[in-house]
Amino acid sequence: MVQSGNAAASAQERADALQKLAQRHGAGYRSVGAMAYDIIRDAILDGTLPPGMKLRQETLAESIGISRLPIRSALIQLEADGLVVFHARRGAMVRALSVEEASEVYHLRTLLEKEALRLAMADITPERITRLRELAKTADGISEGGEFVEARTEYYATLYDAQSRPVMWEMIEQLRLKLGRYVLGWRLVSPGSHDHSHGELIDVVATGDVDEALRVLESHLHRVRDGVIALLTEAASDSGDNA
Repeated sequence: MVQSGNAAASAQERADALQKLAQRHGAGYRSVGAMAYDIIRDAILDGTLPPGMKLRQETLAESIGISRLPIRSALIQLEADGLVVFHARRGAMVRALSVEEASEVYHLRTLLEKEALRLAMADITPERITRLRELAKTADGISEGGEFVEARTEYYATLYDAQSRPVMWEMIEQLRLKLGRYVLGWRLVSPGSHDHSHGELIDVVATGDVDEALRVLESHLHRVRDGVIALLTEAASDSGDNA
């Protein structure tokens, strides 16, 4: 009975979190489908909908306050983003990454992001440096939730000059999305291990030293990779112990 009560409480908490996201995303959308996509994506990234969870279209539609059709369209788009997986008999679930997949994602991120930073530093302006310092302070001051995801996205989009290199940015963002929820988890369980990492990089970028900036970026990515992999390894171990 206690176990059933806890499950019900968790379901209610998720419903409340989804309703809050719906309220935050409720204005300014051209379509209900776009809003549904952003709400479910944010709920996956901030851990409201954890890896491995079954995504029931009826439940999501009721919690968000819309019909099932845009929910299904959003889930199909999220499958293309690598955040959701469809199983023949079990329906849609939040995709869980393996240690090997996370390692591969970080390997690709390191290659792409170092090149993006090298190109961006060739024509960086004092105005962009000022903006990056503001964004770095925001990103380093938030430890959880959708606000951190949004702050980090704007920081990297500005750092890599996403408007000038939209194809490269799209590839980087797709890889970052796959790991966002795990990065949030690592930050929550490892307070202090990531302090001021974004600001440190901008300090080096401002000097114009490309080689040192690439070294700091790679070191940051590797540090986060190791934390995420440790989190995944622990989760896999706990799952095995409970089997």
